[in-house]
Amino acid sequence: MKEDKATMKTATRPRGRPQKEEGREKFWRLVRTGIIISEYDEARRGGQKHSAAVTQAVEYLKQHQPQMPVSETVVKRTLATFRSRDSQITLRCKRYTVGKKKLARLRSMLEQAHDVQRQLGLSVPPPSIPKSLTAYKFGYAKRPRYSRHNRKTPKK
Repeated sequence: MKEDKATMKTATRPRGRPQKEEGREKFWRLVRTGIIISEYDEARRGGQKHSAAVTQAVEYLKQHQPQMPVSETVVKRTLATFRSRDSQITLRCKRYTVGKKKLARLRSMLEQAHDVQRQLGLSVPPPSIPKSLTAYKFGYAKRPRYSRHNRKTPKK
């Protein structure tokens, strides 16, 4: 019994890399962008040059989020996208540690949710609550201006 190729042909995936949905980014990329911008700004405020700040952002991400792919090229690309020289307004991200009161409130809410789930007969593991929590605030602000390190002193 021989089947011809026309009947065996099924829908196949297109070859190559899958196309990105226009205008959509994955959430982890937004998180990575926030961390990169926050660390870069912190390094620049500390007086580091651009290249050292880029390296510091890469090292921080590799140390604290090893599952996220990152390189100096990714950091530079991110800065070029969200810190364009032509734009006066840019994306700003700031890292902060959640205070004890807010963390206690979060713990209480998670424990209450866990108790309700158990009462409903759901088998769920107890919530894992960190001792400290780092969060990032996103917003828009004027593009920061960093002083130049190699600026010549004006002659009098």
